[in-house]
Amino acid sequence: MATLTALLALALAAGWAAALPGGPQATTERSELDPSVLRIDEPRHLGTRLDPDLRLRDSEGRSFRLGDLFGKPLVLVLSYYSCDGVCPTIARNLERTLEGVERFRPGRDFRVLTVSFDRHDTPERARAFLARSRARTTPGWTVAVLADPDDIRRLTDAVGYRYFWSVQDRMFVHPNAYVVLSPEGRIVRYLYGLRIGPRDLELALIDANWDRITESGRVLDIIAGVCFSYSYADGRYVLNYPLFAGMGALALGIGLVAFSFLVYRRRRHGRVGHA
Repeated sequence: MATLTALLALALAAGWAAALPGGPQATTERSELDPSVLRIDEPRHLGTRLDPDLRLRDSEGRSFRLGDLFGKPLVLVLSYYSCDGVCPTIARNLERTLEGVERFRPGRDFRVLTVSFDRHDTPERARAFLARSRARTTPGWTVAVLADPDDIRRLTDAVGYRYFWSVQDRMFVHPNAYVVLSPEGRIVRYLYGLRIGPRDLELALIDANWDRITESGRVLDIIAGVCFSYSYADGRYVLNYPLFAGMGALALGIGLVAFSFLVYRRRRHGRVGHA
């Protein structure tokens, strides 16, 4: 935390201002920023339960609690609604990803929530964002703002989400991540940017709902959860190669033992017949 604070302070002093729109005027000097400063510390935050009493307002101004969306896996997306580049693109990519998910259905099996981390955003801005992102076409997808802007820091700190306002570029610099929560509201997985596909989201939902899947005996989901593992380096799911290598080695060992036993029996029978 101390290192992150120092780096952000350095960025502020050099012209990358960690401030809100309307802050100090940009300087002509530009600094270099290590992107790893914004990377989420996954091991530290996985398993964290988000506060169910956080109050939000949706794009129609209706008030609700974050906990009202618990009970099913929840895909949480942090964005800001004045963004005209990455945030709408991330939303459209999630829209396409949801269309390709065959195993689960949004609204029925899980929910999606987009929340703004810009304290200036309002339900009206959320509606404008909906028009650009097409999120309104997906059942179970809510676009909202926090009712109390002071709760933004509580939410972003809980999920390890670091961001700042660049005065020179007049935009927020932030991670592009989907946060997958369990039905109890605990952080289960982070999926990054435009690299995820329907299979990655399905596997993350299986991880989020693992207890229920095991209890209901969904064999295919259990097999999928075992055959794929999450790669922190890639931010997505990959085939569990060590598992397949181990199974292959085990099968080869059993085959060699069986072959040796058969050869031994044939030789023994041959000696008995000769005698």
